Amino acid sequence: MFEELKHRWNYFATRTIIPHPDHLWECIETLYTEEGRHYHTLEHIEDCLNKLDQWPTPPPHRDTVELAIWFHDIIYDTQRADNEESSAALATHYLRGHPMEVHACAIILATRHKITAGMEDEEVMCDIDLSILGAQPKKYDAYAENIRKEYHWVEEDEYAEARVKVLERFLNRRKLFQTPYAIGRWANQSIQNIERERESLLPKIS
Repeated sequence: MFEELKHRWNYFATRTIIPHPDHLWECIETLYTEEGRHYHTLEHIEDCLNKLDQWPTPPPHRDTVELAIWFHDIIYDTQRADNEESSAALATHYLRGHPMEVHACAIILATRHKITAGMEDEEVMCDIDLSILGAQPKKYDAYAENIRKEYHWVEEDEYAEARVKVLERFLNRRKLFQTPYAIGRWANQSIQNIERERESLLPKIS
């Protein structure tokens, strides 16, 4: 099912001299296909990689951004609050001593979506990670449904309340996207999508 993605990983790992690429692929495939994942899957990684390929002006350290994409959601547990830190730690474990290790981990940590201003690689990574927010409505709705599935253990009213808070934080950000390309491509549609999902959730809050 993921033969093309595996081929891409092997080509990338060979070109950038990533150690133990076959073992690492097994780790990547196993973790991204574990039970309970519905959005944070290999399909998400493939989508991120495709968007990096389409980026009009590659980020300063393009290979490092690609490496960060492969690892940025490798640990994902909806009952934890340290997934980015854990993903970066696993990347460090496998990449220790590699020239891209430190910067790749910094880019992974940037997907906490806090401070990226002036950091071009991190800005591109975060804009790619959030690009689903600016997808066409049907694709956005599938994303929202898959996020709900990942939080299946949360009661409906509690999920609606927590999700609305997340969506409102997006709406209240001065800039949801950082780069001119992402702003032009996804900003307007993202606001429409987020507001529509928010409105659908409000009646479910008790």
